[in-house]
Amino acid sequence: MKKSYLKAERRRDDGARYKHDLGQHFLYDTALLRSLVQQAGVTETDRVLEIGPGAGTLTKCLCEVAERVVAVEVDDTVLPFLRVATESFGNVEIIQGDIRRMDLAALVKLLGGDDFILVANIPYNITTPIFDLFWGSALPIRKMSVMVQKEVAEKLVAKPGDAAYGLMSVRCRYYCEPAIVAQVPASAFTPPPKVDSAFVNLLFRSEPPAPVKDEVLLWRIIRASFGQRRKTLLNTLKGSTHHSAEVLREIFDRLGFSQTVRGEVLEITQWIELANELA
Repeated sequence: MKKSYLKAERRRDDGARYKHDLGQHFLYDTALLRSLVQQAGVTETDRVLEIGPGAGTLTKCLCEVAERVVAVEVDDTVLPFLRVATESFGNVEIIQGDIRRMDLAALVKLLGGDDFILVANIPYNITTPIFDLFWGSALPIRKMSVMVQKEVAEKLVAKPGDAAYGLMSVRCRYYCEPAIVAQVPASAFTPPPKVDSAFVNLLFRSEPPAPVKDEVLLWRIIRASFGQRRKTLLNTLKGSTHHSAEVLREIFDRLGFSQTVRGEVLEITQWIELANELA
């Protein structure tokens, strides 16, 4: 059973309450926050969308540097504290709502300009849904700089053959160029989570790593492969495409793939080559 907010809350020093159901873990170290903003590459010409500003400690650091900041917070109980924290800045707009249910195009218009950066200390329980909102969107996003679980960060930057390499790794490389820029221990947060975190820069690609004939097909075969890791890629494709085993073996030979290769060793460009052949 989901815990009630009353049972899942703990009072903060500033008078508000932590809501564990919302995955709230706050950073109050200003030096650390300013360092993260610097490593995110935020400049005076940047327009920043911040998700989950909470008490506004990161928001203030963004406002010190960025041209404009739009901060979206789902928890209405922290809005008074957030507004007080940012009241001395004229370049910020605070919006209450769940980013997953908002009109993102309208939200981006509030930022102005041709592109924007997303910066967030993402609640761990909605990390993947946040990526899904922006990966593959038509929004003019240039970069995501996000705090995530260390384990998630390792998946984002993993390469073929790494233990952490999986569907998230392939999707990330398709849409972005990822880099871990800082490791942040659990002790830096209030209240501390059960795991360490990492701050990651995801620089968005202007186009896929290679031309793609059929994107739907591409993701169908990738998902099928990582959903059946014990199977060879050849056997997976037998069940997820209309091609015969003979045709699939011919395609593998043309691409220089072993007949026993598994999807977990293919780079994104190899996946695209395979999908283009199948198309």
